[in-house]
Amino acid sequence: MGPVKMLGRAVQKVADSIMMTLIGNDAMYIYNVSWEDPRIDHTVLKCNRDDHVITIASAGDNAFDYLIEGAKVTAVDFNGAQIALTEIKAAACKKLSFEDFFKIFAKNDMNLLRQHYHQTLRNDLTRPTVVFWDKQISKIKTIMYSGTSGILAWFVCRGLFSALGLGFIRKTLVEQGSNEKFQDECLRHKRRLAVFCWVVDKIISNLGGAMMAGVPSRQLELGLHRLDNFQTIFKRILATNMVLDNYFYYGYVAGEYSEACCPQYLKREQFMKLRAALNEGRLTLFEGTLVDCCKQFPDKVYTVGSLLDHMDWMPPFMINEEMHWLQKQMDPKRARIFWRSFSEGVHSAPLVWLKPQRVDDSGDRVAMYWSTWMAKMDGQIRFDLRSRQWATTKAKAQTFLSSLTTGVKIVTFPLIKGMVAKRVAAKHGMTQHASKMEAFYESQKDEYDAFRENFLHARPVLAECIPLREKKMVWVDVGGGTGRNLEFFKEDTIKDRFSKIYIVDVSVSLLEVAKKRVEAAGLSNIVECVFCDFTDTKMVAEKLPASGSCDLVTMSYSLSMIPNKELALQSAAKLLKPKGEGVLGIADFFYGGGPRSARRLGDKDGVTNIFTKIYCEGTRLWFKQDGVILLKRSVLESAKHLFDFEAVPDEMFRKRVPLLPILRPWHGVIMAPTK
Repeated sequence: MGPVKMLGRAVQKVADSIMMTLIGNDAMYIYNVSWEDPRIDHTVLKCNRDDHVITIASAGDNAFDYLIEGAKVTAVDFNGAQIALTEIKAAACKKLSFEDFFKIFAKNDMNLLRQHYHQTLRNDLTRPTVVFWDKQISKIKTIMYSGTSGILAWFVCRGLFSALGLGFIRKTLVEQGSNEKFQDECLRHKRRLAVFCWVVDKIISNLGGAMMAGVPSRQLELGLHRLDNFQTIFKRILATNMVLDNYFYYGYVAGEYSEACCPQYLKREQFMKLRAALNEGRLTLFEGTLVDCCKQFPDKVYTVGSLLDHMDWMPPFMINEEMHWLQKQMDPKRARIFWRSFSEGVHSAPLVWLKPQRVDDSGDRVAMYWSTWMAKMDGQIRFDLRSRQWATTKAKAQTFLSSLTTGVKIVTFPLIKGMVAKRVAAKHGMTQHASKMEAFYESQKDEYDAFRENFLHARPVLAECIPLREKKMVWVDVGGGTGRNLEFFKEDTIKDRFSKIYIVDVSVSLLEVAKKRVEAAGLSNIVECVFCDFTDTKMVAEKLPASGSCDLVTMSYSLSMIPNKELALQSAAKLLKPKGEGVLGIADFFYGGGPRSARRLGDKDGVTNIFTKIYCEGTRLWFKQDGVILLKRSVLESAKHLFDFEAVPDEMFRKRVPLLPILRPWHGVIMAPTK
């Protein structure tokens, strides 16, 4: 990674931290405009008075659109300032004339807002909203350029346009009011516009601009496969009518809306519909997360979950949690989930299992999203909450001394491996590979889970990525050892979702621990501990379920320790149900890693330069001494005719090794349905 990229990554981390602080701070909102085109929502969802939409409040614009359509709306936002902005708009719609309402929220007449705030609106607002506006009412000079996104828009439209000689944009759109002239001038100044797009892509997005626009680095990484991201966006914007229709960009260029180009709620013909819906009490505002809202109002039933793009920010465990609570309250017959993404595909495993349909968003005026999705939530996939540990398990405390002792056993094992393996082979009559594994683990079995809890970081992520179906499943956990992987699911989840689970391992010592754990949890009728070499086709056929009968096969930090990886993948494919009904899950150490998008650019292992290569080679050699071979993408090539490795996005991240902080190997989770 070059110094410029390293600086960019460091800045993005700081920016992410600042952005999350802003979101959780009620002092100022981020979005002064809702940056999702409601026209797409109308086309896809077709809401009516029988619908109840739960959505993100943002600036309130899209929530108002749903109300105008006739739906009931619960608008939720973690940032209390966004709720305050939405609430004052709603109060103004109920209390003011259309003319005054338009002057304030379209033409930025802040003096008129201050007058009405103190005389008319303040007494009808909730206490948190009053606290916010009491502080901000005299500070905000213009609604259009308020909030961090509005400040960024002012910098771009009033500062950057001038610096790069792009004054023609405002002149043609605002002063001349000609979309045709604007497009002609864009062709004439295409070099200047190319420089502008480059500045937005390479400088503003990487050095804090994305933070002000409310875009975290996790979401940006989904779109890095677009080398000229904003240039593509700008071409999309040119295809719209900026003067008469695309209020998202016209408003920022002009600094205000026109009567022709503004959101639905600011149009005279829609004003009374919105007022009527608000007076009927069809809007509920809630400060907090969607999960908080579901927990606080468990009796509400929703037909639509309009989730904007916020799931792009979330790791799998957060998506699972949100889907779990929404699923409890969604109408089982009419429920649909609707979202946008900065990724061209479904960006996270839990959403893939819903089998969402990509919807036509070709007319999207925002033009910043690469895909839009809708899925039914009919209960075929269950979003049961995962756990960390069963109540029946007595967790062994990991002290520095015990951690050091286990670490010493691991590091010194290569010196005594041959001697111990021979003894184990003679005792148990094992194969060479099995005897080596048993020799390695027999002295560590009591400390195994405690030590590796801070070592095998992808295990809980794998659990979050596993699909849980309404119909009971059969699961084979290869290299399952002590049975710890099962504890990431609650005992009730195991009873409700699985008919049979096989913990497979070549270490009898670890299987002894697993058997005690399973018995203590009362799961012996479901879970079976099996001594089996997964690359021994005869043993697999004798000890494990019939071919094509399993729903799930997992390899949690075991594939990297299996010598014949190709044969192990073939065994998994043979056990699993065909035609996408069976799923392989791999959690392991990986050679390289990097953003998912880096691999889409042709670098399959995420190794981008010589320095990364040297570091990866050093890490590989360190792990190799313990028989762990860091996985490369090429390992999967032998099984690409068996599994669809591109169907589900993977998760890759780096974590330090206990006692050796200089080592930060890549951990990854790959989910692959059968072909």
